[in-house]
Amino acid sequence: MEGKEKIVLKDGTVVEIENGAGVNLIRVSIQSLDDFKGLFENFTEDNLEKYTVQNAEGLTCTTLENKYLEEAGVKRRADDFLVSLHLADVDMVEKRLNAIEAEQEATKTGQAIQDGAIADLGEIVAGMMEGGEA
Repeated sequence: MEGKEKIVLKDGTVVEIENGAGVNLIRVSIQSLDDFKGLFENFTEDNLEKYTVQNAEGLTCTTLENKYLEEAGVKRRADDFLVSLHLADVDMVEKRLNAIEAEQEATKTGQAIQDGAIADLGEIVAGMMEGGEA
């Protein structure tokens, strides 16, 4: 029996694939439709941020980056199911913009907490200045 090519995802998950996979099309053989959910859940954008394709001997053929699972299809065969995973390139400009927006939102939240703490401290100091207790 001929060995199979493999994909090693960013998190270390190894998935045997049908030989001859393309850059944007990967085919995987599964035994039952129950296996599809686990397979699908492994192909996250994070796991496809950087992954390798290995040949049947385990040698790395290529390293790919910044893909996402655009579409998945399942075809019944005689003894198993063939899953076709269609990948697409991540829009890096959009990804960077989302990261900047998330960072700005975190900064706003941190600033609001800091502003609240400064206001509380101001009230305590003002109370002490008026002869009250803190």
